[in-house]
Amino acid sequence: MSRRQYGFLLNILSVAVMAVTPVMNKFSMITLSPLAASFYNALVSLILTLVTIAFTKTKLVWIKQPIIWALGLTNCLGIFLQYMSLFFLDPVSVGLVGRFYIVFAILLSVLLLRERFDRKEIVPIVLCMIGTALVSDFSGDVNNILGLACALGYTFSFALTNTLAKKTLINIDEKILLLYNQGTAVVILGGFLLGSGQLSLAPNLGMGAVAISAFCSGFLGLLLFYRGLKLISFRDANLIRALNPIFVLVYSLPFFTIQMTPAFLLDGFCIILSIVWMSLPMKKVGVD
Repeated sequence: MSRRQYGFLLNILSVAVMAVTPVMNKFSMITLSPLAASFYNALVSLILTLVTIAFTKTKLVWIKQPIIWALGLTNCLGIFLQYMSLFFLDPVSVGLVGRFYIVFAILLSVLLLRERFDRKEIVPIVLCMIGTALVSDFSGDVNNILGLACALGYTFSFALTNTLAKKTLINIDEKILLLYNQGTAVVILGGFLLGSGQLSLAPNLGMGAVAISAFCSGFLGLLLFYRGLKLISFRDANLIRALNPIFVLVYSLPFFTIQMTPAFLLDGFCIILSIVWMSLPMKKVGVD
């Protein structure tokens, strides 16, 4: 298996694992607030990361680069907004809106990674925007509007986080990067949770769902993604992540009633079409 093929495999596994999280995160909303769920997610991820670092005897290093703290802040915001979006929307809708990630990722790759923007990408970006708008059927439901805004917010936050990670991973072990990510989130979210009086360590159903989510997304999924990101281009990695809605839909069907309305189906068609379009051969970019 070539280096590039191994990178693709790692990223596909990452998508399959991380697609479990919207379902688990929705379950956690039964007993936890979005803020509490975000904190426990980051805390469990941090503990798992520390255990892995100790087990693999990875050397702890102090990173002085300011970008590492910016990366931690955007990751923290992404975790919280993801739970907020699931508070208002079902997992499949959040997964579909989340595919707007690829639009943000391409734009950020041009701005921050100096990748070239191909004019052929304009049409799929517009299709993705149309599909995203259709998730909220413009019925005037405030919950849908807030859910859509939070879903777009977490999508942008994670796209920015992963773009910064691509710039940072050149000389930093992915486990150390994850340690800084989750450590920053624990401090910030923990501070807000303590200030709101919601901090509680009493076990409940929501915490169990958060633990599974943290393992799949905040720990294993990110480790696989960061490792694969060292082997393939940022663009290729993000195209693979576009498979997420398919996995989310499969995982959600046994637990949630998903209304397959014409608008919802058209939304999915537009987003999938935009993904396929972006996957077509383009001009070679100057990365990896």
